[in-house]
Amino acid sequence: MMGVDKYKQQIHDLLHVNASLQEQLDISLKKIKELTQILNSSYDEIFVTDANGNVLFVSESCKYFTGLPPEAFINKNIRELVQKGIIKESVTLKTMKTQTVQSIEQYYPNGKTVLATAKPVFDEEGKLYRIVCNTRDISELVEMKRKLSEIHSLQQENKIILTAGKQKFITQSPNMISTLQTAQKVAPMDSSIFIHGESGVGKGVLARIIHEHSPRKNKPFVQVNCGAIPVTLLEAELFGYEAGAFTGANKHGKLGLVELADGGTLFLDEIGEMPLELQVKILHLVQEKSFKKVGGTSEKQVDIRIISATNKNLLQMIEEKTFRQDLYYRLHVVPLRIPPLRERKQDILVLTDYFLEKFNRKYSQRINIDENAKLFIQLQEWRGNVRELENFIEHLVVTAHKPLLSIEDLPIAMDNRIQNDFSFKKIPLKKAVEETEKHVLLYALSKYKTTRKMAKALGVNQTTIMRKLRKYKLKLYGTS
Repeated sequence: MMGVDKYKQQIHDLLHVNASLQEQLDISLKKIKELTQILNSSYDEIFVTDANGNVLFVSESCKYFTGLPPEAFINKNIRELVQKGIIKESVTLKTMKTQTVQSIEQYYPNGKTVLATAKPVFDEEGKLYRIVCNTRDISELVEMKRKLSEIHSLQQENKIILTAGKQKFITQSPNMISTLQTAQKVAPMDSSIFIHGESGVGKGVLARIIHEHSPRKNKPFVQVNCGAIPVTLLEAELFGYEAGAFTGANKHGKLGLVELADGGTLFLDEIGEMPLELQVKILHLVQEKSFKKVGGTSEKQVDIRIISATNKNLLQMIEEKTFRQDLYYRLHVVPLRIPPLRERKQDILVLTDYFLEKFNRKYSQRINIDENAKLFIQLQEWRGNVRELENFIEHLVVTAHKPLLSIEDLPIAMDNRIQNDFSFKKIPLKKAVEETEKHVLLYALSKYKTTRKMAKALGVNQTTIMRKLRKYKLKLYGTS
């Protein structure tokens, strides 16, 4: 009887063990099913092979990429699939060979471009055990990259960059491009050039560029700021002086800036500040290419090209008898006008990006400015022109407390200098940004009338302008 009871207990224990095993098996099968569902729910294709390239698993996404079901791949060898042309280029084979992570771009007949990355999996002994490949559709990314490349190419085609040493003149504005094209054309000639423009527009930079593009580029470029040198010293600085010419003079005499420029270019900056009595001697220099030192008796010949510049209205000065008419016409052979920044709004964004890159590199920073803040910057008057904008961007880079600057981070917003005297109210930041954006669009719309011109002036695409106009329900004058 005891033997029967023992036998019954063994059967009971065995059934209990089988039930436990069945339960564990059910749990394992459930987990496998869940894992398979998770893998099949991925937009990316998951492709798993063993160390010999035999396909063990392919997720349902393969239908989207190849048009074939998983059954077309499972239990096949990757080499066989390549030979049949089902897979054109296998990243799995590359990983099998190198036993390292490999990535390639693949192109399917249906027009899709994918990024396939294969990663090796090793067993406890360090031997290759599995290869897991992840395939992601990057067709939209590739198309976006292509469009960005086209846009960048168009921007480069419409942008002129002239350099002189470390200095650059960058523009996208038609009125400035016209000036630079004329400058390039006349640079090889020896004609006198007169540059008109407000303070800070880059008259000195353009003068040096002309010199660098002329046959005199290997000779001196001498710049004279006629407004920075005291009137009493200007003649001696320009023409030099003989020994003992005046009390306190160097006993050996001194070479003047005109003589130092011999063979090269003499740049007379702010010539409107030159005293009337000295203008006679400059006229003689222009006409005869000769001069006398202070205290000297003999003429000295020089081979120079003269470039002049001013921010003053010389024609008005001629009327007022403060500038000689004959000197004006002698210097004014080829006039060039550099428009102020407010007349070339397109350049503000180009220069903003250039100065950001320049000062980020100089100060080892990574500061950027968001779209709304750039709109603010573009709509400023910039009375100090490029010089003021450059100083402003440098100020932002060296004082920034975060990597991406927005409207409230701009000193111009705090100083309340935006067009039409716009100012912030005590409202939430998001609403303040929206009100600012709306105000910017209203201003641009009133000035440029069409979305095409607005987009060009504000440095964004036309679609962005139209979307924002609809957002704020602003009246659209045109879309041409």
